[in-house]
Amino acid sequence: MRIANLPKARHSAARPSFFTGPKCAVAIPVHDPLLLDALQQASLTPSVRSIDYRTGPQIECPPVSLAGAVLHMDWGFYLLRVGERPQRSPEETARLTHVLDRHGLRLLERDGADVRGEPLFSNARAVWNCAGRHVSLLDRLKIGLALEEYGPQPIAELERRARPACEVFGAVCALACENLLRLDLGTAFLGPRTIVLGS
Repeated sequence: MRIANLPKARHSAARPSFFTGPKCAVAIPVHDPLLLDALQQASLTPSVRSIDYRTGPQIECPPVSLAGAVLHMDWGFYLLRVGERPQRSPEETARLTHVLDRHGLRLLERDGADVRGEPLFSNARAVWNCAGRHVSLLDRLKIGLALEEYGPQPIAELERRARPACEVFGAVCALACENLLRLDLGTAFLGPRTIVLGS
């Protein structure tokens, strides 16, 4: 899985980058760095089963497009919106909810403060910085067997038990990007005590 580099701001409307990963049904167009962060976080969230992209339609009252990234979560399908939340009257909210419901969707709105909330924001970026890092088949097997035998464990314990030839921190981050294992990214900043869980 790779993330294309974000284009410079003056070109972002014309040439989006794309986010891909094992949870993505298709490459997701990304026009905004904040959306990229939100998609990276979603890809590492266990309750997100898959990420898809839909086109249109545009509804006029309240004005909103139903195009965008859709997160298939344990409890339904959510149209992801990142950025400042628009002000809506109760009537507009009710109409919007009705239209979304007709398309089998709910709305998940995340503003900058939500997406940049710590420790998830820094942790997800650190994990995705390791995306694509080579982890040998032998090291994958060692890590997988240690998780299968001992269950969830801190990175430091996993390193002691698996004894991979590679640097264990980068390896578990790369495997998390491949959706082959999970990391506890929401409770503390990444470090030797971060809990690693099987997929």
